[in-house]
Amino acid sequence: KKVTIDNKPIKDILIRLFDICINKMNAKAVTFLRIPSINSDFLLTVKTYNRSSIVNLYRNINVTKSNILQYAFDGLLLGDSIKTINGLREMLHDPYFISSGIKLPQYAAYKDTLLYAMANGAPDLLIKKLAAHDTTYTQLVNNSKSISVRAITRIKMDEYYERAIPFSLAIYENRITEDSIKKLTLVPQDYYHAFVNETIRLHTSADAETQSFLKQPIANLNKKIANHYFIKAINDLHESPDNVRFVSINTLPVSDLYFLLVAGRNELVIGGSEALYTSSFLYVFKKFLKEADKEGLDKFFEDIAYYGFNDFISNISDYALVDELVNSLNEEKVALLFGKYLAGLPNKQLTDNEIIVNAMTMAEVLYEIRHHQGIKNSLITEIDKIQKQPRLQNTFMYQRMYGGFKDILNDKDEYNSDISYDVLQVQRLQKQDNIVQACFFYDDDDAASSFASNTATYDGKLWEKKDLGNYIIYNSRSGNKMQVYMNKPNTKQGCDSSQNEMLLAIEQEGYVVTSFIHRGHSYHLGQSLRKMTASGQFVFLGSCGGYSQVLKVFELNPDVNIIATRSVGSKQINDPLLDRINTELVNNRDINWSALWKEFDTKFQSKQTKDLFSAYIPPNKYIGVKFIRKVFNY
Repeated sequence: KKVTIDNKPIKDILIRLFDICINKMNAKAVTFLRIPSINSDFLLTVKTYNRSSIVNLYRNINVTKSNILQYAFDGLLLGDSIKTINGLREMLHDPYFISSGIKLPQYAAYKDTLLYAMANGAPDLLIKKLAAHDTTYTQLVNNSKSISVRAITRIKMDEYYERAIPFSLAIYENRITEDSIKKLTLVPQDYYHAFVNETIRLHTSADAETQSFLKQPIANLNKKIANHYFIKAINDLHESPDNVRFVSINTLPVSDLYFLLVAGRNELVIGGSEALYTSSFLYVFKKFLKEADKEGLDKFFEDIAYYGFNDFISNISDYALVDELVNSLNEEKVALLFGKYLAGLPNKQLTDNEIIVNAMTMAEVLYEIRHHQGIKNSLITEIDKIQKQPRLQNTFMYQRMYGGFKDILNDKDEYNSDISYDVLQVQRLQKQDNIVQACFFYDDDDAASSFASNTATYDGKLWEKKDLGNYIIYNSRSGNKMQVYMNKPNTKQGCDSSQNEMLLAIEQEGYVVTSFIHRGHSYHLGQSLRKMTASGQFVFLGSCGGYSQVLKVFELNPDVNIIATRSVGSKQINDPLLDRINTELVNNRDINWSALWKEFDTKFQSKQTKDLFSAYIPPNKYIGVKFIRKVFNY
């Protein structure tokens, strides 16, 4: 009771600590498993700050915890010290913040370090500062002894900037000229191959500074360049035969195909870029494996020093392709790589949310490869070593996480059953004695075909149809009251306005949507996700690769039942599946997903429908989501 810190009573500080922890837990920025280590770091801070610098202490504290502790001590000299350390870490993690911080007096001792970080992390910003004759930056660059800084700042901010910047060290070392780069850009395949070779050369260098040269900007540029040269062209030819659709990549060597896969993840991409559509991703992956097998997949990855391997594994895990890859690799080396990834999960620069998302992906990967005995045994041994590290001994969050990984590898049955996802109860979907379903269609030929096919499944004897211009409503004639709303594709006002009109009408009727259905290509999924709400108890993502976006839906409602596909979505599967689900709901029958999947697995007889259906995932099979829910109380 008598303790004060910088003349402030400890009680006031503890109340701030309590408040911020509660707020962060409510916002799911931390789990309750973090609280013991936060308390421990709070006590260490109090014991340390009067005796020595807290820099070394906070260098090893996770960024989420550092921000919480900064808030707790805000307004004190100690709080100012933590703020300075956190600011420095923030700038090193995201160099775009350096421009507003490098001139502040508290960072005077770190100017050279910050300049180096800015050059390697935000080169465009640094070059613009020099072009504007900013005296601070001009002086810092003139005095810098870093080869990286010198090489990067020689590049001009002109129309060739983005194409030249990855080669800036090569230009500085006279390995290539700017004119040569301009000529390369005339043939996309030639430029991209040179870009890939330079990236690999940097990554495999024995020199640490060369290895880290423009690491993140080059990774970002790969996405942008791959999109500009190949991905957009392939996507635009989505409906064309393969020999036309993939003509731009037919001559690409194996390394370029790999970089394309690293760049082309099926995710929501901002800034005008696109991701490879699911069918395209699968095609490129198969082509990559075929080309790599000529000299051996292990040799390929060794030659590129496993550049981007973590991102690559994360990307292909969305499509359940990890096991297929591992089958072609040396198990001992795979175990070593995954072991390094596991050891790096408690990265102090990552927020807790980022750690949880990475853990979810890793859970899916481990579940997929757990039958490889050699990998399994090696990883269990590695996890045991990780758990014994002093810095993790008393961290419940990480102990639970690694314990969960071992459970998956040992094939324990905790993840095989979860009452929230095993059965969809009718009463969960009923609000005010009504079940309301909203279906989103889009403005393309595929949507028009899906819309026609879907509406044909509604029997007029069982459903009353109302046409309200830009959308239609199906009302059940008997059984449970159910309204199915569908916006029409290709309306005069467009799908976005039609969907908004439909959702507004639902709200004005006093209804609550408890079932959301996305029908359309994966590139439309972002729009559907933005219109879904936490009221959704059942969500259908029947588009290609809908699986990659399920976490965004679970964040709205952790109990939601989701159907998605890892691969190609098809009306041949979507229509009979949705028809059966809606029939069960109207007839007041709960839906047992395991039983329904077994029935449909028997029902689909042709090779095509069997292959399509095999990629659909029922609500009770999301191992990664079950993992984070169980381990982190997510």
